[in-house]
Amino acid sequence: MSRALLYCPMNPPAPGAPPSGDRAMSGLLTRALGQLGYTIDGASALRSYEATGNTLQQSAIAAAAETEVTRLIAAHRAAPPALWLTYMNYYKSPDHLGPAVAAALNIPYAIVEASYAAKRAAGDFAAPHAAAKRALQAANAVIAMTAHDRIGLAAVVPPERLFRLDPFIDTALFPPARSRPARTPIILSVAMLRPGKKLANFPLIAAALARIADLPWHYLVAGDGSGHAEAEAAFANFPPTRVTFAGRFPPESMAALYARADLYLWPGLKEAFGLAFLEAQASGLPVVACDTAGVPAVVHQGRGGFLSTAGDSAALAQSLRILLANRQTRETMGEVASAFVHGERSIVYAAQRLAPILKGIGA
Repeated sequence: MSRALLYCPMNPPAPGAPPSGDRAMSGLLTRALGQLGYTIDGASALRSYEATGNTLQQSAIAAAAETEVTRLIAAHRAAPPALWLTYMNYYKSPDHLGPAVAAALNIPYAIVEASYAAKRAAGDFAAPHAAAKRALQAANAVIAMTAHDRIGLAAVVPPERLFRLDPFIDTALFPPARSRPARTPIILSVAMLRPGKKLANFPLIAAALARIADLPWHYLVAGDGSGHAEAEAAFANFPPTRVTFAGRFPPESMAALYARADLYLWPGLKEAFGLAFLEAQASGLPVVACDTAGVPAVVHQGRGGFLSTAGDSAALAQSLRILLANRQTRETMGEVASAFVHGERSIVYAAQRLAPILKGIGA
């Protein structure tokens, strides 16, 4: 078997780390590589994430990276791996390590899930933005996971080195529910309740649900975090019997949770893509979301659900009304969504897409 080093500069794997979409995706990527015959070692625990534009902290991270590069080269020089693969590289979390280590060891260097925003070339993020750009230009292959990201990356990555890998999940964990009972429909959201872009979705959801108060439904939120109280506050004017914040569910309970619901609702404002969209569809749920950022990479309009203009509560409400008013429509769309994810977004499918890319760079 070939050995690969996997580096996650935003959130390196760590025992007891809180769940997150990027940690889940890096784990899935590890499994896809395993299907191709790679054994995966964690490259480094160095975390390069700096979210506030603190230039002193950015300099400290860059200095620590120089020391780490020296250590890594010495550690792997005698038996170099077949590949260095970085998961996530952007201006808040650049890969300071991969370009130098891969060059010194003379091994292929690939990046999966990167983005590039030219507007960050100046200002408080100028230095990490430049580091992320250098990594992109050094990589033998840059693999975008959304069309949205690919557009930005094309400005700095030549087309022969720019590839696409659609987001994927372990579809075996999310079988479609065989039947859903005739009862008040359950609208489900799965989200980490943390400040920022996640919480920004809840006022929009509340506004959409208020527009369909004449219909029978119950809104169920699975997830928790420091923004729990703020998320709940968006529904202060709703009867408590209509909205439930159920807290966090363990991973092994998620399939049963999706099976309890009738449709999935999450606007996805500024979402990179969102694995829960795929999990819900694999389980047979149609999705109501916004046509924004990376959401179209995981929800296809009219195939797995309905996408509407970002921030438009009336459009979200109309999509919900269509699905709630007609059980046959939502069940049929759920079946189509499930077939899409099980057929095109599995680990096996991802491995098949990765194989020629890695072979092409000599990994």
